[in-house]
Amino acid sequence: MAKFDKQILAKYGFLGGRPKSFKSPKEMLGKMAEFLASTEGRVREIPDKNGGVKVVASPAPVTLEDFCCFAGITKTTFYEYAKKPEYKNLCDNFRQAVEAYWVRQCAEGNAGNKADFILKNSFAGDWKDNKEVTLNAVEGINIKVIDGQNSGD
Repeated sequence: MAKFDKQILAKYGFLGGRPKSFKSPKEMLGKMAEFLASTEGRVREIPDKNGGVKVVASPAPVTLEDFCCFAGITKTTFYEYAKKPEYKNLCDNFRQAVEAYWVRQCAEGNAGNKADFILKNSFAGDWKDNKEVTLNAVEGINIKVIDGQNSGD
């Protein structure tokens, strides 16, 4: 097998992956600020009862997926940046801002906004339904646990 000169390979773009999406945390912060500003200026047209249309200021939902699309990165790339010490705090703060948005949606209680579903699925460590199960012994029924599943005899 022939040996290749790394400088020649690099010259033609055969070494390494893609260039960094953000050269510094400051650049990423600027993109986050630009994204958040873009969500605030949204207006929606809502039909009223008289057949007309009412224009309402309605901030766009704030999601990690929308930010990644806006920034031209994948969620995987975002999470890779979050592992780097210089980006960790910034990424944590952004995720907290996203979570705060959805908590406000729950607090406002708009019917059908699915904010509670999003909190439970996107921030599962902090948001979950607690369920209590009470078992009463019934004579004549034995329950065995096999491979983590219940089966009755």
